[in-house]
Amino acid sequence: ELQQLARQLGAKAQRGAAPAELLLPAYALVKEACIRQLGLEAYDVQLLAAIALHHNKLVEMQTGEGKTLAAVFPAFLNALSGKGVHILTFNDYLARRDAAWMGPVYKFLGLRVGYIQEGMALEEKRLAYHCDITYATAKEVGFDYLRSFIAYDEQELVLRPFHYAIVD
Repeated sequence: ELQQLARQLGAKAQRGAAPAELLLPAYALVKEACIRQLGLEAYDVQLLAAIALHHNKLVEMQTGEGKTLAAVFPAFLNALSGKGVHILTFNDYLARRDAAWMGPVYKFLGLRVGYIQEGMALEEKRLAYHCDITYATAKEVGFDYLRSFIAYDEQELVLRPFHYAIVD
């Protein structure tokens, strides 16, 4: 039933519904998916951070306060459009860890999640970047963006157009 609701929200988003009108049902779905898939319940401070992130506000949270979980809410909401979301982490380890840790929530809600690592083959990167949610370092995304300007042919391009990003 929750997956059906997620598909309905995605259809609304792809028909042009404003993310603001989808925020409450989308966040409710993510909250329940986190409980079912991870056994984690988002605290009020994480939900407030998630709302602020969606509204393009800067949010400061200390280590251990749940930034990784808070980011899932606006990532899901903004991925409903089908245009992709980038979550930028400090290092490759965190990109890999967070994609694996939060992946079950995204997958439960019908989204594909991937991650980028330094030294990945072009095809692996292309597949990861074309997921609904892509975890990567700002450095890798930045260099892949710059590489797109010196690419000789389309086969060397890995990025999809930028839509929404969260910097952790």
